Amino acid sequence: MSVDMIVGLQRGDEGKGRFVDLAAIDYDIVARGNGGANAGHTVVPAKTGGHLALHQVPSGVAYPGKLNIVGNGVYLDPPRLLAEIETIRAAGLEVSPDNLLISSAAHLVLPHHISLDSLREEGDKAQGSTRVGIAFVAADKYRREGVRLEAILLDGDELYDKVLSGLKEVNPLLPKNEQMSPDKLEQATQDWLKATKSLKPYAADTAEILNQQLAGGKKVLTEGAQAYWLDINHGMYPAVTSSSTTVTGLLDGLGVSARHLGKATGIIKAVKSHVGGGPLVTEINDEKLAMTVRGPLGGLDSEYGVTTKRPRRIGYPDIVELRNAVRGNGIDELAISKLDHVPRYGKTVKVATSYNFRGKELKTAPTSAAALAECTPNYTELPTWSRDLSTVRKYDDLPPEAKAFIELFESELGVPVTKIGVGPERSQVILRT
Repeated sequence: MSVDMIVGLQRGDEGKGRFVDLAAIDYDIVARGNGGANAGHTVVPAKTGGHLALHQVPSGVAYPGKLNIVGNGVYLDPPRLLAEIETIRAAGLEVSPDNLLISSAAHLVLPHHISLDSLREEGDKAQGSTRVGIAFVAADKYRREGVRLEAILLDGDELYDKVLSGLKEVNPLLPKNEQMSPDKLEQATQDWLKATKSLKPYAADTAEILNQQLAGGKKVLTEGAQAYWLDINHGMYPAVTSSSTTVTGLLDGLGVSARHLGKATGIIKAVKSHVGGGPLVTEINDEKLAMTVRGPLGGLDSEYGVTTKRPRRIGYPDIVELRNAVRGNGIDELAISKLDHVPRYGKTVKVATSYNFRGKELKTAPTSAAALAECTPNYTELPTWSRDLSTVRKYDDLPPEAKAFIELFESELGVPVTKIGVGPERSQVILRT
């Protein structure tokens, strides 16, 4: 009767998908409770091999026989979801109402939300978003003006009116060459409605189903989207996302009570990165070194956004921010990805273990983006290693320098590291018991 959680502890892109992918085989249900099409997880389908990028569909789809649930807290983009479903099917995997259910209470990203997001990103109020409308659907949700998936189950023209009026409102704000005629506005509305209504067989009261399944002894794995430092309540505001990314936020997004909470696994990446705006205290300003750590565009496991393909900003590993994330999520164990990338920093790697802020030494990070921008890091410097780790499967077989790197995180955070990624493939993980 437990819901186990896998959550990111940094700024997203920690490699959550590969650890969810690794764990999913042991669960009956894999669920998403936050985020939307702005999230990207990469999995390796057991049936077909290869790499599959997922954005709204839970990672359990990579395994046959798993029920995948998209919960109340997800911002749903129907056309993008349908395109994703076709990509999954093209990879030889099943997607149907037998293995995918979507909460009828999930809020819908409407076409004008996406247009408004793009307009903002082209202006002087740009926030470095993924331009998929998340901030604007969230704004409507909390103004109590949003539309939920349940609208396709109801009779009447409410959804049609909402979509068309939104498109009409934003149309004059678009560049002249993107503005639509009345006929095209009508056609865009009808196309969107057709796509959205095709999801009717997938719509369900997923909170009720989850609780019934838990009462029946089923095991549930929840994969978090984004990460702790992007949390709307606890992250580096305002450089955050528009949903809660924490363990408790995910429970709320699924409609499951805290009494069902099982193990919470926090994912961290040995290489620190960030996409978009906001402070990055340990940022590397030497672009040559940043490019070396990042790897080539298109390279497997390189530091470019799964959704956006934008190069990620690169920094040195940062334990200070992780203390907040471990505390705020009640993390039981850690998984570290990309240990094999650490030698890219050079012969040594610096790890931030405290900050200086206005004459004081801080062991945990301030949650204001403005305050973080004033912080400077204090580093512990460790030697790296030259040995290829890609075939290592036992902790004892790691070089002593790699063990020292792992053990610094364990001692500073007080949480064991139980999984260590040494490559992008599902098999390239060291499991510690």
